[in-house]
Amino acid sequence: MKKLKNILKISPLFLILISITSCNIDDYLNLGEDIASKIFPNVWDFLVQFIAFILMIVLIIVFGYKPIKKFIEKRKSLMEEEVNEAKRKNDEANANLLASQKEIALTHEKASKIIESAVKEGNDRKDLIIADANKQAEMKIKEANIIIEKNKEEAKKEIKNEISDVALNLSSKILEREVNEEDNKKLIDDFVEKMK
Repeated sequence: MKKLKNILKISPLFLILISITSCNIDDYLNLGEDIASKIFPNVWDFLVQFIAFILMIVLIIVFGYKPIKKFIEKRKSLMEEEVNEAKRKNDEANANLLASQKEIALTHEKASKIIESAVKEGNDRKDLIIADANKQAEMKIKEANIIIEKNKEEAKKEIKNEISDVALNLSSKILEREVNEEDNKKLIDDFVEKMK
């Protein structure tokens, strides 16, 4: 429509040019004729040329303008489709990027939880091993104390036996007689009581 308006704007110029070219050259050469007949063309020649001009414009519009306009519109729609496809792919890429970033964040979070869990489990195991080692140490200390107590008791018995032997020997020398077992025991107990 815009092109048609542009064509109609230039058409008066074409009409003037056609009117000048439609004039006969012989008329210009004959100087005896009137100036008005030289400037203005013959009406029938003008009409034929004007109809040819209109026909030429119609042919240009039908065979030139309309196919070119269709081609341009088709090209425009194709480019719009390509732009829309590019926008759609860009939106998809952005969505995929966001999904990837979320997945990476979830993976980092899972990794952090796994590390925290491993550290906690390691600390729990460490505490368990330390507690177990402390229990074993306490048991060994108790066993050692029991053994020490046993050894003390045995040492006391040995000392008691040795003391009783010494006391028996001593008492027999003092009394110069043989002391029986009961006397011996009584003397030993008294001696031990005094030693404590």
